[in-house]
Amino acid sequence: MLSASETSHRDWFQATSLAAESINDTSNNPKDRHNNDDDVGSEDEDIAPILNTTDELGRGNIKSNKGRTEFTILIVGETGTGKTTVLSLIANVLAGNKPGSYEKFNKAAHEAGGGERHSQTNKAYLYCFESRNGVKFNILDTPGLADTRGIAQDEQHKESIARTIKDSITTVDAVLILANGTVPRLGVATDYALSTLSSMFPITLAKNIGFLFTNVSSPLSWNFDEESLPEALRDNPLYLLDNPVAMQDKYLREKKKMEDKHRINQNLLRTLKASVEEGHMKALGELVKIVDWLDTLSSQPTNDILSLYNQSQNIEKRISDVLATMEQMATKKKALQKIQRETDGTKLTIEQYKQYESTIEQHVYKQTETSKHNTLCAAPKCYSNCHEGCYLSFSFDPNGLLNCWAFGGEKGTHGCRQCDHSYEHHHHYNSRWELCEDTQVTIDQDAKKKYDDAMSEKEQQEIGMRQLNDTIDNMDIALSESTTKVGLLVEEYARLSLSGSFSGQVKKSVSLLELNLETMRGNGTDEQTIKSVEKALARMQEKLKVVEKAKRQARQRPSMRARLHDAYNTITGH
Repeated sequence: MLSASETSHRDWFQATSLAAESINDTSNNPKDRHNNDDDVGSEDEDIAPILNTTDELGRGNIKSNKGRTEFTILIVGETGTGKTTVLSLIANVLAGNKPGSYEKFNKAAHEAGGGERHSQTNKAYLYCFESRNGVKFNILDTPGLADTRGIAQDEQHKESIARTIKDSITTVDAVLILANGTVPRLGVATDYALSTLSSMFPITLAKNIGFLFTNVSSPLSWNFDEESLPEALRDNPLYLLDNPVAMQDKYLREKKKMEDKHRINQNLLRTLKASVEEGHMKALGELVKIVDWLDTLSSQPTNDILSLYNQSQNIEKRISDVLATMEQMATKKKALQKIQRETDGTKLTIEQYKQYESTIEQHVYKQTETSKHNTLCAAPKCYSNCHEGCYLSFSFDPNGLLNCWAFGGEKGTHGCRQCDHSYEHHHHYNSRWELCEDTQVTIDQDAKKKYDDAMSEKEQQEIGMRQLNDTIDNMDIALSESTTKVGLLVEEYARLSLSGSFSGQVKKSVSLLELNLETMRGNGTDEQTIKSVEKALARMQEKLKVVEKAKRQARQRPSMRARLHDAYNTITGH
């Protein structure tokens, strides 16, 4: 009779041996290029030939129809899909290693530690591996997205990816997006991760993207709904993998447990070992398909990836500017409406006109670009440059600012030294707040001249009143124009990006924050952390309102042709 431990070994073997039954079947792919005997199709159908073989790949040899000697691949995906283990598998296969000689290739310095839903890779890191016959593979291992440490942590990861690409990669051959193949449909976190990934890559990379579904022991256990993939990528190649590196790790752990208990079941160990070796052969078959696919692709420059990333950051800055403009304009408008209420509705006294001029001429805060990043406060109506030229590494995560001079290394206990707001309201920007002349709401000089030249006090007061009313009306127009400019940027971004939407990604961020908040409230998370997530959610919801309003206004904006037509009619009098 088997013990409870031995029963778990048996169950694990039965699960993995199902995959082994199809070890010699090369059609382990929902979009495989090779027909089965039962397939209906013409014998003359165009079928791509198999270039590489499991035997050759198992010895670490790569073939290329184009004589390629180097490939560059980005590995991306949600936290917990096994990117680092896939990297180890590729490296071991290129070295010709079998399960008994697997080596762990990634460096401990790039491991973050922490829980399962925390990304185990701190930052993007470029590895270079070489096959036994001299073919180089440059593989960018990236931090996982949908990290439970928050949206800001994902922004930090995206910045790390962009920086590494800028510093080290000029062209890319393929992007492998990893997803958990046992999940039947997209959860909020996976949906957010895929949306984020498709928003990071330009439309020019569409043909160079493939999906690798992990934890799939058999095609029959692959549950993922292809319709839940981003629309632009639904026809891209899909690959299935049950990683033998993870299987070998589990085999070694189980073997050690037996040795520690001095109860070694040799038959069971042989069975488990055979299962790992079968998994290795099956993985080779899937990697053959991936390498053959790589050889058909054309290298794409990374300039478009960086351009899209920079544009997304420009949109973020413009949204911040619009929010600041809205706050300051609302303050001015409130002051002008107060003056308006204090009049008789038809005339503006000399004293009231002076108040009007004083309000309009007040300078406003705007962000101006700087060569170095600074710690700025983003709390409503606070425009403090809390630490200019911050010596910390650039961080999108407010937690990354705890050691900034502005906080003295304390977690916002006493607030910022400069403005007294919590660290949660602070961000790094390559800009600073500056008081500038308000160029959007100004005094109409022609109207002012009429006011100064008025022949009587009554006429002057009536002109002043018209100026006040027109200025209040124009403030709404000026704000609308600012928002429309954001909308035009958002539309351009959507045209270039695979996701086809900037606001869609913001919506997914809101959904993820709502999910995390619900989870935290149910698992006893401390009140301070919950309040932090609540504030982040409120900021993201405010951002979504701006983006959606900007989109609507940009779409309502007349086309260039219509504006030229109107201008022509105005000039010609038609």
